[in-house]
Amino acid sequence: MSASWSRFSVFYLLTFLLLAAIPLIYSAVAAGPMDFSAVGDRASAQTGLAWTSNILVVVRLCLAEPLLWLMVFGSAVPSIAAILVCMRNPQRLRALFARFAIRLPWREAARIYAFIFFIMLSGLVVVYLLRGMLPGPEYAQADGIIGPGLVLLLFAAAFLDQGAVLEELGWRGFAHHELQSGLLNPLAAAITVGIIWGLWHVPRDVTSGVIERLGWFQYLCLYLPSFLLGTVTTSIIAAYFVNRCHGSLIPAIMVHGLSNDSVGLSGLANMEQALSPYHQFTKALPFVLISIAILYFAGKQLGLRADSR
Repeated sequence: MSASWSRFSVFYLLTFLLLAAIPLIYSAVAAGPMDFSAVGDRASAQTGLAWTSNILVVVRLCLAEPLLWLMVFGSAVPSIAAILVCMRNPQRLRALFARFAIRLPWREAARIYAFIFFIMLSGLVVVYLLRGMLPGPEYAQADGIIGPGLVLLLFAAAFLDQGAVLEELGWRGFAHHELQSGLLNPLAAAITVGIIWGLWHVPRDVTSGVIERLGWFQYLCLYLPSFLLGTVTTSIIAAYFVNRCHGSLIPAIMVHGLSNDSVGLSGLANMEQALSPYHQFTKALPFVLISIAILYFAGKQLGLRADSR
């Protein structure tokens, strides 16, 4: 096994081992079964803030209910695992954090960022229209979403999403970079990371009751394939723009954050709706088309230049 495969394997194993610590710590501190929904409700009641993926709001809720820091830790697990793998090599660790930098001239970077906004928001609008045409549950619409504040909301979704900010150093910063650096072509690397990223959420589905609610058959045959379709297509889109920006993680944070749609452009979903096969499948479909378009124009290299491996 090559050194890169070894690092990648250790990284992925660590993501599950670190996740396993969360219910143990929760039980030790709270002396009861894990119930982040109840803790989140208490934090919202104390602060007057609704739960959102905006990391600034999440921090304020965590200050009210410290148990919620375990959820933040859970989001940060991929990045923590990447840091742990790189710690033995200071040069590798510096290179990992250097991927947060903008690696293009500002004007060129701004054009790419604007294009990311355009395609991701277009995809979310198509999701909204698709759900309006297909039989399925009705989605609530965010009040006052159209107005001057929309621009700020979109920037917050793109740059301040909890999952995107805390996870991407691990997924695109470490895992994808490691795989496409001589092990796999960029497309195969993106698909692999998309699959392992999706499967990494299975423990969440076990502990949050998703499998119990859906049943194993519906979960394995409908929900999980739909969810993986979303993570794979998002991974392809993110990898393409990361490669276009010479390894910068900012495009990955934007793609990940906007795909989570904290603004509610595609409709506001409660937890039960969001963790359903219908929601995941309709959410993924437009981004499948975007991924196909990227592959048509960029090919398997996904924008990676030979001199930037």
